[in-house]
Amino acid sequence: MRSSPRGHIVVRMVRLGDLQAQVAVSYARLRMPSWPNPHPGMTSPREEEYSRLTEPERYGIVHTRARVWASRLGDLSGIEVDTLAPAPLDDEGRLGRFDRGVRLTSRRPGTLPLLLLERDVRWPGLAASLAVLHISVVRPEVAVEMLPDCGCDACDSGSDDLLDAVDQTIGNVVGGPFVVLRGKNWHASWHPDGGSSGRTGPGPDHAELMEFCRRLVVGQDVRLPAGAEAFVGRAWLD
Repeated sequence: MRSSPRGHIVVRMVRLGDLQAQVAVSYARLRMPSWPNPHPGMTSPREEEYSRLTEPERYGIVHTRARVWASRLGDLSGIEVDTLAPAPLDDEGRLGRFDRGVRLTSRRPGTLPLLLLERDVRWPGLAASLAVLHISVVRPEVAVEMLPDCGCDACDSGSDDLLDAVDQTIGNVVGGPFVVLRGKNWHASWHPDGGSSGRTGPGPDHAELMEFCRRLVVGQDVRLPAGAEAFVGRAWLD
């Protein structure tokens, strides 16, 4: 922030790339655990790895990385950070409750609130809990990503991969534009560099969902399937 020659206050917004670099520097100072990908070059996991979880406490890196993001975003003008009390993660109760969380809101018109929700998952036979990060927009049930998606050793791809996923997901929401679609049996998210979708029953295919998102983000009228929700977010930053 600086003063202009006429005494007006000029606010310089941080660009997403600069913010990501700041997050990386702040995180590095914390000296959190790191480990290589145990399955480099698409090496297939061993059978026993599917039922094993080694050092569950190291996955706390996803909570810590999200907290650093919340801190750096909260330092910016026009962004508010609110602490959330524990609550259900979804309407049906399938995912249980989150234990801690924050809601970040930008004052810029058309932006989506970002929710960073921490969960401590008990793993059978282990004293330590598995740290899981849920990233949502608007409400806890409007899920964007869950990290790690599975804590077993077979699904472990190393600490760098997890941190990149946290950064990319938060960056997609903050950098905008970002779209989330939700239906009864399906969901989708979209950003300018790609998108993802999934379904557990009848619903639009991936190509159709991506087309819905592209049309929504440019302000076109889109007739979504009955009962569907659409959330369209603009960029938080310059």
